[in-house]
Amino acid sequence: MDLRHLRLFLAVVDHGGFTTAAAAVHVAQPALSLAVREVERELDAILLVRSRKGVVLTPAGEALVEPARQAIRDVEIAVAAVAAVTGVLAGHIDVAALPTLAADPLAAVAGRFRQAHPQVTVRIVATDDSTDLALAIRSGRSEIGVTEQGPANVGLIEHAIADQELVAVSPRTDKADTGVLDLATLAGVPLVLTPAGTSMRNVVDAALRDLGITPLIAVETEQRDALVPLVLAGAGTAFVPRAIAEVASSQGAVVRGTHPELRRRVVLVHREGTLSPAGAQFLVHAQAKSSTK
Repeated sequence: MDLRHLRLFLAVVDHGGFTTAAAAVHVAQPALSLAVREVERELDAILLVRSRKGVVLTPAGEALVEPARQAIRDVEIAVAAVAAVTGVLAGHIDVAALPTLAADPLAAVAGRFRQAHPQVTVRIVATDDSTDLALAIRSGRSEIGVTEQGPANVGLIEHAIADQELVAVSPRTDKADTGVLDLATLAGVPLVLTPAGTSMRNVVDAALRDLGITPLIAVETEQRDALVPLVLAGAGTAFVPRAIAEVASSQGAVVRGTHPELRRRVVLVHREGTLSPAGAQFLVHAQAKSSTK
């Protein structure tokens, strides 16, 4: 089976239609349609059906997606392995990350990796939560993931890369101070949190539950980038990684550590089996000393 045809099939799946896929991969739509029909002919199965909302995978199409992604990734690994023998590490690496981990520790890791391997492009994709990230790794959409340690990673290989502290970020008011925030005093305090089930929310909920406190949620947002602006606007107190908190402090927010401390273990995950040479080197740089440790 022609790998190019598989790539074009996946482009239609990922972009939700032939027209948008053709534009994204710079292929004429008739050629794209022909490539998908050729895959269907070889497999003797209909893979996609058109609908008013775009294209829909048939059961046969759904069964093909993950093996197709893995086949393409396996070929990329083989090509990269040969290139590595010749002393040239090039190409790209796909990294999935939780949104709040993209700034720290991923940014520093990607920076060190790029300095060492300037011919490799790092493609970072943000995922909604740890479950979505694990799915991206299992399906082959990304080779490596940066996420929190937890049950969502069952079946994946975990490498601990950081122990990240979450700190309190509060509006600057007469009552705010620069000491340590005792979490036991949070009853009735307005909080700005991400939705239940998200990585940072899980850490906060567990700590408050242990203290017998029901959080007073002033704002719940899926937009992690909105946490600090909401705090600065006076909506309430949020809990974010220290690297993000330092930016908030420069903008006028009060930043405090907490008692007890809020921490999460950050891990790099990948599927079982051999990493690409770029993936293996990315792991080396991820396990190097990080500012979050």
